[in-house]
Amino acid sequence: MTKTAQPEMDERLRALADAFDESRAMAVLRALCAETLSGRGVGTPGHDLATELVLTELRALGLEPSRQTFPVAGVFRLDSPPVFTVKGPRLSGSLEHRRDYAEHPRSAPMYAAVEGPVARWDGTPRTGTWTSIDRVPQGDAFARLAASLHVAGGLGLLTPQTPDASGFLTKRVIGDAPVELPVIAVRSDHLAEMDGSTLRALVPLRRGAVTGTNVIVVLPGSEPALSNRPVLVTAHYDGVGADPERHFPCAGDNASGTAVLLEAARTLVAQRFRAARPIVFAALDAEEVGARGSRHHARSLVAAGYRPDVVNLDMAGKFNGAVAADLGPETSTIRDVLDQAGRMLGIPLAAGPVASDNRQYASAGLPAVGLGLGAAHYHSPLDTPDRIEPSALRMAGRLLLVTVARLATDATRETGHQKNLGHPGSQHNANIA
Repeated sequence: MTKTAQPEMDERLRALADAFDESRAMAVLRALCAETLSGRGVGTPGHDLATELVLTELRALGLEPSRQTFPVAGVFRLDSPPVFTVKGPRLSGSLEHRRDYAEHPRSAPMYAAVEGPVARWDGTPRTGTWTSIDRVPQGDAFARLAASLHVAGGLGLLTPQTPDASGFLTKRVIGDAPVELPVIAVRSDHLAEMDGSTLRALVPLRRGAVTGTNVIVVLPGSEPALSNRPVLVTAHYDGVGADPERHFPCAGDNASGTAVLLEAARTLVAQRFRAARPIVFAALDAEEVGARGSRHHARSLVAAGYRPDVVNLDMAGKFNGAVAADLGPETSTIRDVLDQAGRMLGIPLAAGPVASDNRQYASAGLPAVGLGLGAAHYHSPLDTPDRIEPSALRMAGRLLLVTVARLATDATRETGHQKNLGHPGSQHNANIA
């Protein structure tokens, strides 16, 4: 790129970034957080409504999105409101689900209420007793403990869980294989007060296989020779799902990322942006249950001979001083372009973990970077639209647009001659270099 072309490119990219409309992104975010979508848990009717919402938004742009379906095994949900009643000298009454106790992801099924005394684990399994433990054994030791209690005729196992900053016990929707005994997580301070009490509990988990759906749309590139080297923009649209008696909007995680993705797609279409490389947008599914959608998508890309540069956005609801960038292997080109975009727009970047779908693409051998700003609460009922910062959506959208547009415009990496897209002599942001 010549010195003359560089200012023209920068001006074009700034205009593209300025066209991002955070009010539109917020409207999409609110729609994704509606109670009728029931937390967008994969395999639920509300989740199906979310899929249709994403498809509708893309079709409204004149695009033709496709569905990519895949099986998701081991998903669990609460069938009905749980019950947890304690009678004891230090703690007595009906405890509140999600604040005082929660389902444990490794619990065996519970088909009816179970009542019996609570005793702290002392190394001896007891018949007809709920056993409480102060610490959760790691690895196979947890399953072995549950098996020994089951053989002895134990009623169930109570494990400690600490509330997060919202005061809720974090909703967990994935875990290893279930053990042989019912398991319930209890707020740590309450668990310490339950020794010698009588507990009546029913936490009815239902497990099964469901179908996940990725929604994918392509903005074609101008160079046919680069059709197998697209720029891939991803964000997961599924959430942790609702409780029977409580809504989880899942606004920051990750309606925010999905709303930014959809508004970025709208901006590129509205601005008639066309680049050498195709730009692919993928609203991914089943991230909350082990990043199954990105795993399936990454493997299908590799099998078909595609090698995209991947930029994933997870949580863009709150700015905490810098945008975190999780740099996977072989991402020097994405890093360079991302760094240039951050300095152009005055957006600070810092290397940091973004443990999301980007890592599935990286594991498949693709260059992938994860971006994250943050959310006010995580896997909590308080992850609501009113806690989303529109300015954070705008920051994420502007950074994403400039990064993706520059990656798609510059085709020199396809010939093996990578170059710095910044001004001559410019330096990287030391935080991400």
